Amino acid sequence: MKNLSKEEFEIYCLLIAADADFDITKQELIAIGAHTDPVMFVRIYNGFEADNMTTRIETIREHKAIYIKDELDRQNHFERMKKVFFADGRYTAAEKSVFSMLRKLI
Repeated sequence: MKNLSKEEFEIYCLLIAADADFDITKQELIAIGAHTDPVMFVRIYNGFEADNMTTRIETIREHKAIYIKDELDRQNHFERMKKVFFADGRYTAAEKSVFSMLRKLI
């Protein structure tokens, strides 16, 4: 996806976190969408679903340069992502792997 706002970028990253174990649960979707405009959420979710993993990584790289300016931005971003990882009460090996990859990427 191109030209995401900061909020859209955060939603996109949270969807990657939720999809780490290849199973986005209802709890994870609720955790992501709880404080988001529903129309925006659906649009980003549909775009996320249409993207392959290569496109998803490119999207993160492009927008990271715009929205993650310092360590505080990075920490805040990952705190929000942790909530999604733990939203369904599980933290699988696949999720740990994706979280580690995202830490390196962002």
